[in-house]
Amino acid sequence: MLHKDRTWFTARADSPESLAPMLVDQVWTGCQAWNLERYLLLNDATSPDGAQEYGIFIAKESMPDRLFQIESITFSWCSTAKAKSSLVRMLTGEFDHNVLDSVPTFLVQTEAAHGHCPLCL
Repeated sequence: MLHKDRTWFTARADSPESLAPMLVDQVWTGCQAWNLERYLLLNDATSPDGAQEYGIFIAKESMPDRLFQIESITFSWCSTAKAKSSLVRMLTGEFDHNVLDSVPTFLVQTEAAHGHCPLCL
């Protein structure tokens, strides 16, 4: 995770089928995060016009104040089919055993709590 001091706001994603094209075909602000079931996808892109890379995070009951990164996917380099496949693999728990990094939970906010930051513009 490149941006450990960034704050994100979450939006709920309904399924891999709906989220995959959004991650592949659209550019999102650096503070965008997606919640898909028990997983959080936190935007780790260096700029809005750069590659859209997302860290995949989960919570662990043993450390409720941290989120643990289990994978990183550069969706800009994926086809929609590949992105969907990666999201399905994530939902099956394939990456759950990895621990690549962590961030404090307070960095992930609701949209209302997040308000507007320099990355929102």
